Amino acid sequence: MALKRYVKQFLQRCGDEEGSISLLIIGLFIVTLFSIMAMTDIASIATAQRSLVQATEAASQRGTHELDLDNYYKGKGTIFTPLIRSRYSAPNARKIPINCSTGYSEVIKELHDWSVSSGAQKRIELGEITLESYECDGYAISIGTRVIAKLPFVIPLSRLAQIELHAGVATENQRSEGFYLFGHRLY
Repeated sequence: MALKRYVKQFLQRCGDEEGSISLLIIGLFIVTLFSIMAMTDIASIATAQRSLVQATEAASQRGTHELDLDNYYKGKGTIFTPLIRSRYSAPNARKIPINCSTGYSEVIKELHDWSVSSGAQKRIELGEITLESYECDGYAISIGTRVIAKLPFVIPLSRLAQIELHAGVATENQRSEGFYLFGHRLY
């Protein structure tokens, strides 16, 4: 019964049109401020994710540039090579072989270079980029990376100050179509 009376009195006070609107204005200002902080954090996360993907792509491409020279130059040098390739096309005929062990070290170097670089190359929110996975089959490299990104604002009542981001990329190189004679492309 007392609760009903309290609710009734509260509703009568709310129905009154007298009073100041400063409390409403302050409340709307605080809601707007928190919304701007949340949108800034979301935009920062999206930009940091894009920067991590760029670093991962750069590392993967640097790893694929390490050629396995023995396999790369195997079978070249005859005038019949283009005819044989066109007739008996192997699944890996156009792919360029990769030296997986030196490719791994180049991937690590590139990720380290991105981690210690200035703000011009990577976002300042990103910490050290770590390699989660590395797979190489001799023709393609697939890597996965992760990083801890700091948020520009800590929204009150959330305690969320940083977030973990992940990226994965696979890369392979292929020979261009054309006529090769003794290892040189004629067209």
